[in-house]
Amino acid sequence: MSPQGLIAFDLDGTLVRIWSAWSWIHRLLGTLEAAKPNADRYYAGDIDYVRWAELDVALWHGIPILEIEQAIDEELVFIPNSAELIRRLQNYGFKTAIISSGLSVFADRAKKQLGIDYSQANKLVIDAEGRISGVDVHVAFDNKHKVLKDIAKAEKIPLSDCVAIGDSRNDIPMFEIAGCSIAFNPTNAEVAAAATTTIQSESALDLLLPLKKYFQID
Repeated sequence: MSPQGLIAFDLDGTLVRIWSAWSWIHRLLGTLEAAKPNADRYYAGDIDYVRWAELDVALWHGIPILEIEQAIDEELVFIPNSAELIRRLQNYGFKTAIISSGLSVFADRAKKQLGIDYSQANKLVIDAEGRISGVDVHVAFDNKHKVLKDIAKAEKIPLSDCVAIGDSRNDIPMFEIAGCSIAFNPTNAEVAAAATTTIQSESALDLLLPLKKYFQID
């Protein structure tokens, strides 16, 4: 049986209570101040997203990945009722995905714990001794729509049956191609204006009503 549709979620701020996986690790490792010039260069147009990621991760070279993984396991907090939302969506026959310009060390954990079908994010490169040595960028600031298209194509789901859910400017490209888009606790008015609908809530289950309405599910 073909899937009912595809529900694609941003991660940071949408399914988990962190604003940015990158900033979270910088704070953990004490590299936040050292990373600010990299962000300034990106937003000034001096470097692209891949170079920005490389410069940021260079600040973490030699750090054991286990140190970060253990901290995530201890501190990662999901938006209330996220697991129940995913369970209900899958019971209705939807495929689910995380599309994050953050890091797979977060996204893969969320995928596993919530039972989500797909997870796409940027992967830290680990050397033979288990230490960070680089990064493979798969999801940049401005290409989430391409990732959404690839997943939809793999599942043979038309974009009209895709829903994009997020809270930040880098989710807008997904909003623009999905049949329906939801700004969930958006970070600014631009994000809200780009979405089909906006929801302000502390519970992920409040996303269910507009999804059922869009797909005409009783």
